[in-house]
Parts: sequence; structure tokens; C-alpha cells
Amino acid sequence: MFNKKRPVSRVTVEQFSSLISGNISLDGGVSFEEGLKVSGQVKGNVCHKPGTHSLLALSAEGRIEGNVSSYDALIDGTIVGDLVVEHLLELHSNARVRGNIRYRQLSMENGAVVDGVLSRMGDEEEGAQVFELPRPQVREG
Repeated sequence: MFNKKRPVSRVTVEQFSSLISGNISLDGGVSFEEGLKVSGQVKGNVCHKPGTHSLLALSAEGRIEGNVSSYDALIDGTIVGDLVVEHLLELHSNARVRGNIRYRQLSMENGAVVDGVLSRMGDEEEGAQVFELPRPQVREG
């Protein structure tokens, strides 16, 4: 009754439709749907098609110099640029991110390094408001 979870169609780790292998160095932006595994180097932005349930996997040997976006992301390599993950971000022990990160859910292993600001996306995203609580009055006397 209370634990009814709707099945969510997500890309699994076995379903990579695209691969940038370790012997490839790519200069230019990459746009992807479904799954992308990066073991090589990309100099340019790596962006998922908006509205898709994409998965980006960056292996320990992989490196991206540019801004990155994905629905889900498994990061074990290096990113120099901002990272936006709409759903689940996993930073594995070899992950190195030099840039700001926006995420909805975060899992971070020991050894992962982030040189930037971590910002959690709320369900309402921009509609969220911050309320300041009144300060308690101090009575002297």
C-alpha cells in the first residue's frame, strides 16, 4: 500500500548505444540519447537530448573538457567544466570534477574530488523559496 513504486523506464548499464573508446580523442561537442560511455577524451560539451532518460558513464581513463549534461551519470574519470544531472549522479572513487555540479540525487564514494559548488535541484527547481525564521528575542534583566 505505502511502498507502491511505479516502474521507471531507465537506461541500464548494459545499454550503451554509443562509445568513445580509450584510443579516441574528439575535438568538438557531442549530443547523445540513451547511453554513452566515454573512455577516451572529449574537448567540447557533452549534452544529452532534453526529455530523454539518458545515461553517461565516464570511465577512470576518460576525460571531458567542457560542460556536461545527462539524466543519469556514473562518473569515474575527469571533467573540467560544469556538470548538470537531472536525476541520479554517482561520483566514483576516481572521479575528478573541476566545475560546478547540479544534481537531484547524489552518491559520492571516498576518493572522489569536486573543485566547485554542489547544488541540489529541488522538485520545483526555480519555484523553491527560502524562508528565514524569526530570531528568538533575548530578554535582559
